[in-house]
Amino acid sequence: MVSNVDIFTPIHDDPVIQGEITACNATNDVFALNVKDIVTYLSFLGIPFDQPQQITEGLLEGQMKFLKRLGVDIDGGHTTYTSWPLMGGIAIGIDNKENLIPKQIKRSVNVGDILLTKPLGLQAAMAVYRVLKEMPEMVADFDPDMLKKAIDLGVEMMTTSNYYVVKTIHEENLKSTIASMTDVTGFGVKVHASEMLEESNMDIMIDKLPIIVGTDKTSEIFGYDLLGGCAAETAGPMLISIDTNIIDSEEVQRLLKKNNVNSWKIGTFGPGSGQVKLKKDLDVIPIEDYNR
Repeated sequence: MVSNVDIFTPIHDDPVIQGEITACNATNDVFALNVKDIVTYLSFLGIPFDQPQQITEGLLEGQMKFLKRLGVDIDGGHTTYTSWPLMGGIAIGIDNKENLIPKQIKRSVNVGDILLTKPLGLQAAMAVYRVLKEMPEMVADFDPDMLKKAIDLGVEMMTTSNYYVVKTIHEENLKSTIASMTDVTGFGVKVHASEMLEESNMDIMIDKLPIIVGTDKTSEIFGYDLLGGCAAETAGPMLISIDTNIIDSEEVQRLLKKNNVNSWKIGTFGPGSGQVKLKKDLDVIPIEDYNR
């Protein structure tokens, strides 16, 4: 049994969309261990006394809408009154222990590739969403169509489940080819990559980053270190290390694509001293359409 709890404050004004983001964020941590089947989902809501009932109902509707796509329902939960809206989920999954994939790279693997399954830049995209409502002058020099595209793509990313990554691993018997796996959330890709190196004599070299279009520039305005790998993500991508002694990472990408999962090879790993290194002249790939 694998369980996860995620509770956070709202980042989108539409309660149904926020509910979908909530459920996606809570379930992705279970999928990050290669557990495919969510058997229980409990909803947590912190409701201000003056919050309109339709917002509370929308948050639940959004969670149910997202979970339905996974064949899951809300089985219960907890509601309390708070001074600021809070929402979250408790996701519980069941799988055979031998199917679990650890966060740390296996000691038996000494070389391989690093894959990422969604573009980065969600923190900056949602910051644009906020400032366009409150301080539009901060982004007045940017193309409005590009800003809207970044926001729309950010919402699409945060409501796209990592379930299909795990589905591919199970269907294609890829478990033995994967040296480690985790999802990229609040600490950014660099810190989550460093977690893969715990208790190992390996280095990860990142030379490429797919990002939501325009978020490299807007991150600079907001002070987010996106290109340094330290910007936070919500319901972010899977970060996967591939044992290239067993399989070519391009074959893994091809198999992921069968389940409509896009992926990018962002770097490699090999013998070293436990460091994550980002290439100085990083190859930045702006993504305008996820094609999910």
